[in-house]
Amino acid sequence: MKITDVEAITLHIPLDTELHHAQGAFDSRSTVLVKVHTDADTTGVGEAAFFAGPSRSTATIIQEELTPRLLGRDPRYPERIWEDLFRQTYWGGRGGPTICAISGIDIALWDLYGKLVDEPVHRLLGGYADRVRAYASGGYYSGPDDRDLLVEEMRDHVADGFRAVKMKTGWDVEGATEPPDRYGPPTPKSLDRDIERIRAVREAVRPDVALMIDSNNGWDPSTTIRVANQLDEVGLYFIEEPIATEDREGMRRIRDSVDVPIAGCETAYTRYAFRDLIADGCLDVVQPGVNWAGGLTECRRIAALAAAHDRPVVPNSFHSAVNLTAAIHLTCGIPNGPFVEYDRTQANMLTTDLIREPIAVDDEGYVAPRDAPGLGIELDDEFVEAHRVDPSV
Repeated sequence: MKITDVEAITLHIPLDTELHHAQGAFDSRSTVLVKVHTDADTTGVGEAAFFAGPSRSTATIIQEELTPRLLGRDPRYPERIWEDLFRQTYWGGRGGPTICAISGIDIALWDLYGKLVDEPVHRLLGGYADRVRAYASGGYYSGPDDRDLLVEEMRDHVADGFRAVKMKTGWDVEGATEPPDRYGPPTPKSLDRDIERIRAVREAVRPDVALMIDSNNGWDPSTTIRVANQLDEVGLYFIEEPIATEDREGMRRIRDSVDVPIAGCETAYTRYAFRDLIADGCLDVVQPGVNWAGGLTECRRIAALAAAHDRPVVPNSFHSAVNLTAAIHLTCGIPNGPFVEYDRTQANMLTTDLIREPIAVDDEGYVAPRDAPGLGIELDDEFVEAHRVDPSV
């Protein structure tokens, strides 16, 4: 059996309104899908992340650098292929578009492998559980005075079955620059607004609903410590990426100073970055992104590393239904996966419409991997073609 072709497919969807987070604004959603074809007439589907630039950065690496290394290979050896791709691309760095591209290919290979052996991916990864709790991810800023809209959004998530929600913090709207200035604390008014928004959400949702906040690297250690100490009564489940991922000393200082668990880091790549974050005492909750930390192959290794330090793994999956599905399979294949992120931003069509049978949340707030072979999903080809764009977008 041989790989005969690899496709990188860019999708782009405008949003109804511009949304903000600590690192800027966005008015559309995009992703890069990956298809790995074989001479056995079986195709695997994956997803590669791309950020901070055009999608052609990731798509070009897939098509022009990695595909020639894959043609003719036996797809039933995803671990070997991962190692080969990782070693052969060392000059491109150990993060960014190169690792994102490898991630998308790796997810597609696991989907393909599951189809070939007639088993769902979570069983191939270890087979620990048949469902996992999901948290509704959203809570972006839609404007300086959006508290009522935020509260309504979070109530809707709970009404739809979620027992955990996550909202954004860290947008310094009063002192905003483009790009945002990462040095110095936010203006007092912006920080007070964040605290008010968090408290309003806590009051609006039931006490048994877990509340998480995500600052997207937007604060500094002192700000994070001050906010956490002011919100003791809120009972935050975790604070995600409060400061720059590279500032391991600052992360450790935060963990030593607050009782709220610190989560991260979606902006870290491969087991080596997570090894250092865990060893340096930076994290309580480990959050690799399946479609950008190295795919299912590497995230399984990161999960084992986290388990060796008694850390839970809650993968970042804020992208499309393909990455969400991969994250569900990962968390159900390991013993330390208590939650998975479910992107609910403006009823994101990349989550709801990309696959023929959308992923449902049950009345206890759980999602389940499909029992079908591979990832167990089928792309809606009409949707893909309707939103397919040239990768220069």
